[in-house]
Amino acid sequence: MRVGRVQDESQKDLSFIQEGKDDDADLGVIMPEPLEAGKTYSITVQYTGGDALRDSGGGNFILIPRLTWYPNNLGSAFGDRAIFDMTFRFPKNMIFVGTGARAGEDTREGDVTVTKWTSGTTELQVAGFNYGKFKKKEVADKESGYNIEFYANEEVPDQLKQVQNDIEQLEREGMRTGTTLGSISTTKMGDLALADAQNATRIYDAFFGKLPYSRIAMTQQPAGFFGQAWPTLVLMPYLAFVDTTQRTQLLGVGGGTNNFWRYVAPHEIAHQWWGHVIGWDSYHDQWMSEGFAEFSASLYVQYIRKDLSKFIDFWEDQRKRIVESRPQTKNRRPYLIGPITQGIRLSNGKTDEGSGAAYQLLVYPKGAYVLHMLRMMMYNAREGDTKFQVMMKDFVQTYFNKNVSTEDFKSVVERHMTKEMDAARNGRMDWFFNQWVYGTEVPAYRFEYQIAPDGTLSGRITQSGVSDNFVMVVPLYLDYGKGWGKLGSATLVGNTSLDITNMKLPGAPKRAAICAPERCIGDEYPKREIALPRANFRLKPGTPSKPPHPVPWQEA
Repeated sequence: MRVGRVQDESQKDLSFIQEGKDDDADLGVIMPEPLEAGKTYSITVQYTGGDALRDSGGGNFILIPRLTWYPNNLGSAFGDRAIFDMTFRFPKNMIFVGTGARAGEDTREGDVTVTKWTSGTTELQVAGFNYGKFKKKEVADKESGYNIEFYANEEVPDQLKQVQNDIEQLEREGMRTGTTLGSISTTKMGDLALADAQNATRIYDAFFGKLPYSRIAMTQQPAGFFGQAWPTLVLMPYLAFVDTTQRTQLLGVGGGTNNFWRYVAPHEIAHQWWGHVIGWDSYHDQWMSEGFAEFSASLYVQYIRKDLSKFIDFWEDQRKRIVESRPQTKNRRPYLIGPITQGIRLSNGKTDEGSGAAYQLLVYPKGAYVLHMLRMMMYNAREGDTKFQVMMKDFVQTYFNKNVSTEDFKSVVERHMTKEMDAARNGRMDWFFNQWVYGTEVPAYRFEYQIAPDGTLSGRITQSGVSDNFVMVVPLYLDYGKGWGKLGSATLVGNTSLDITNMKLPGAPKRAAICAPERCIGDEYPKREIALPRANFRLKPGTPSKPPHPVPWQEA
């Protein structure tokens, strides 16, 4: 986009500098006199260009410079927060959808539709739009209060058409491709996409609080493998709106049925909270945006899939992404590359093939696990998730529409921490954040136990593969035949074992486990947790830990 004119409030032309589009694209405006501190100035910038919007064929278009298609001060992740009042003109046979909400009815100027959009009284970090030959569906969700919209193109982009043409050509030449694609449509997924959005927003409202927006639009973009979320506007990969059978034929079993397709919608919807209502100070804090969105998707799995095995599979998939080496990370285990606070710097020439795999395979899942662990420590049988929900709503309300740091979040956690979470007995969560957010260690555990016929429990919990000061609150669960119930927790430090000797239980459980993989929210037994003995230790402030030698999590 090239600037043609800049004017002040009096419509006087101002001098400006903008280098060639292939050089430094930043715009500089030369004011006629020095600016006065505290005074508000207004300038009008006129600019044009045909390179911002790319035609992908079949009425599919994609906005390329999503952060820089309008003048913006990139002082943070997205830029300055501002009120957006925008007017767009486009061919009348197309459909336009933007951030914010429509400011009145669309009008016509010949063959051109004129539409106005505004963010109202809510300042946004970023604004954008989607545009194409869309088919629209919508539903007003009375429970959440949001109007949920769905936009998909009636024709697939040229990229997919070419794949279809290639397959048809091979079939005509007598080659068996093993595909029966037929006609591919993305508009048929409208009802499912609307249901996903309704369910996700209801859950997130309950856990994080209401959004300042009245609508959310789920829109198709002609990019096959990534989604993105702007305020009120979710840009979905078009392959997410393709039938699973057809997508599997295109990408193979692994690619077509990957969890990414199942949960990309709830992940991107969660960015309305994590990324926009709550932004991040710097790349050191971006783990909260992506990690919290991934955690939010786990809530969707739990409450909507209503299948414990899917919930387990979700977290097992996250665990594998953290601990397993693979070619994309040059055979490095992601968690050993660095802490999640290193953000995008985790990906470099030594750690991946330039795809950002190291960043994605660590920041997303480990950030999610950080929040999941806090949730599990705060959960109890009497109140369920109440403490955790109060904490998360406090976080959103305290830093509403602001950029936050990791320490800001830590301060909110400390306001709401339970007695069990105070492992260092100092009212602070340094022990947890130093290890799981700022650190790279991953402990291994072993649990050996025996249950006597009279219900007496004896056993040993062992923690290993960590430095001397590594602290963890390890939960112990019992199953009396109706699922896992939390008995209590043990605090272990360093490479140590804790013996449980002849602990009398109300009855003989069928099994016991630490960090039970099947652990899900539900009724617990007993209703009152038992205080397990603490491992003998004292944290020595300022004492450096030994160099860590972490190993992957191991189930007993």
